[in-house]
Amino acid sequence: GVYEQLVIEVVVPWLKARLVALLPHCGAVNFSYQYPPTMRVQPGPSEEFKRPHRDAEYGHQAGELNFWMPLTNYSEFTRATLWVESRPDVGDFQPLAIDYGSVAMFH
Repeated sequence: GVYEQLVIEVVVPWLKARLVALLPHCGAVNFSYQYPPTMRVQPGPSEEFKRPHRDAEYGHQAGELNFWMPLTNYSEFTRATLWVESRPDVGDFQPLAIDYGSVAMFH
């Protein structure tokens, strides 16, 4: 399917290239990914605030990476997006201001 193609043809080669750039002699590496993917619906602007969650609160591994691909353009529609912090518990949340067709990676 399309999801598997995205992971195998785009995400894994990109991750492998980054890993080899950092650790040129790392040898063979296996990658695991979630299936099926999680669908997150992010509603438009709201006055209601929800407490931010951290994946670690739900049993996710410390080294796990998240890839997020919006289904709408951030700049043209509701400006709804995910907000992420640079490191756990820093509180410096910033919006992932990316459009349809782009992919963001975060921990």
